[in-house]
Amino acid sequence: MRRVLLRLSGWSLALFFVLVITVVAAFFIGYQRTEIPQVNEEFRANTTIVMYADGNHQLGSFYEQNRKSVPLQEVPKRVQDAVIAAEDRSFWTNPGISLPGMARAALAIARGKQLQGGSTITQQYVKIMYLNQERTMARKLDELFIATKVSRTQDKKMILENYLNTIYFGEGAYGIRAAGQVYFGVDHPKNLSVPQAAYLATVLNNPTRFDSDDPAAAGRTLSRYRYVLAGMVELSTITAAENAQYRRSLPPLKKRPKGNRYAGPAGYLLDLARRELAQYGFDGDRLSGGGLRVITTFDHALQQRAIAAVEAGYPSDALGLHVALASVRPRTGEVLALVGGRDYLKNQQNWATTKAPPATLLRPFALVAEPSEKGINSTFFDLVDARQGERISAAAEAAGIPRIPRADRGAPGLGPDPLASPLDLATAYATLAADGARVRPHVIKEVRDSHGKVLWSADPKPVQAIDKKIAWFAFDALLGGKGGNATGLSIEKRRFNKKCRCKKYNDGKDTLATWWVSAASDLSTAVLYRAGKEGESDLAQYGVDESSPGGVWAAYVGPLSLRRAEPSKPLR
Repeated sequence: MRRVLLRLSGWSLALFFVLVITVVAAFFIGYQRTEIPQVNEEFRANTTIVMYADGNHQLGSFYEQNRKSVPLQEVPKRVQDAVIAAEDRSFWTNPGISLPGMARAALAIARGKQLQGGSTITQQYVKIMYLNQERTMARKLDELFIATKVSRTQDKKMILENYLNTIYFGEGAYGIRAAGQVYFGVDHPKNLSVPQAAYLATVLNNPTRFDSDDPAAAGRTLSRYRYVLAGMVELSTITAAENAQYRRSLPPLKKRPKGNRYAGPAGYLLDLARRELAQYGFDGDRLSGGGLRVITTFDHALQQRAIAAVEAGYPSDALGLHVALASVRPRTGEVLALVGGRDYLKNQQNWATTKAPPATLLRPFALVAEPSEKGINSTFFDLVDARQGERISAAAEAAGIPRIPRADRGAPGLGPDPLASPLDLATAYATLAADGARVRPHVIKEVRDSHGKVLWSADPKPVQAIDKKIAWFAFDALLGGKGGNATGLSIEKRRFNKKCRCKKYNDGKDTLATWWVSAASDLSTAVLYRAGKEGESDLAQYGVDESSPGGVWAAYVGPLSLRRAEPSKPLR
């Protein structure tokens, strides 16, 4: 047995050395055969175009490429070191590649996952300036060989200078100078403070993940920012005391307004498309400069009718009032129309994806929870009276309304007292219209490269979330559409109670939202009215109160958005 083990050990060792020699030989041959290509001028010039679903009407484009180069000697060491601390702490000594990073990429491919990051500064620069934006093993190997050759043939200072002038920082800014101007209104890198430099080094890692316009990104951005500062201590750029001072919070931004391409209702569609593309790996410089052609799910004609209907649905004294609409196609999950607000440049809050109390719009899911011949309202109140509201919430969640507890809103709770956005409700009602088949809503249909090659296409996977007969039974109760008002305690009254530490206001009868939802076999649409900066002010100031019919205004806008005729006149 010992001889057998020794023999096996010998063979294993020999096999290991053969493997090492093979890998080294393959790398040497690949290195020798690789030539540094010409600079990728096509990438420098191209931006991504976003189209409606028909592929003929252009919805818009993403950021213009804002490039402003600056010599390395004019970039302070604190700014250079912030980027090095963030992306490649061994930059000055490594051979231009990261073997652990390459190993992680190979492991990701072996597991069938997308290629991950972990590249050195040299590799990132090579990817941008010499290669295309595909994420394949072949391109990764090209990146490996070219980065090694670039590192051996070009001065490290020149590589860093080129990198700092080409890397994408988000918001259309390429290079450190443009980034300082866009995020902080600082014209030149020499005027960037340590916290500002660390912040820019944070966002360049993934401008979408660390997007300051996304409230959910705040925590992870602060964590990454602190990682960068810790690296600057490691590089002796700042002291431990300075780190303790800077790491408390992110530096205040002074962002330049977005370009006119985001103006009007279309800005909300572009923002949704950008965020969803990031989920599929199309973000950063790959998105803004890759020359992509993105086909969305938005129906051009239906979107124009939705915008016109919402505009007609604003009363004459509409200051502070928000109207939102979302339309989803059952069985496919395609978002065909969405109105998140009147002008994205003036208010980036997308009211079509912002959650509100759904009120009586949850009642159809009572029939899902407890199929009954009593009717939708009787079944609903029977379950609530029996403290079985949790079952209604579970049925709504199965249909497509994500569960988010609603704390201290001054209104009686239904189960976890859920919230839902117009897009959530349109999706859930589409599930009932599709015989219980739920599909995740999405806005991207297809992505092509600059040569027309399909890089990604939607492949919706319906899930049978509700029994077909039960779904049909609940859907039958929806014919003609449903409206409803959500009541509670307005945010102004809640703030007053908190300030005075009293309960002067506790009736919970303010109208916080008015809804209308309708579903058919080919389209599910939800409309919502709400008021105030947070969307939680009383609608009574606009004429909608507890005595108003449910969905009185929304029931005007919803059907109007589905007609082919233009709206006749606005609400008064």
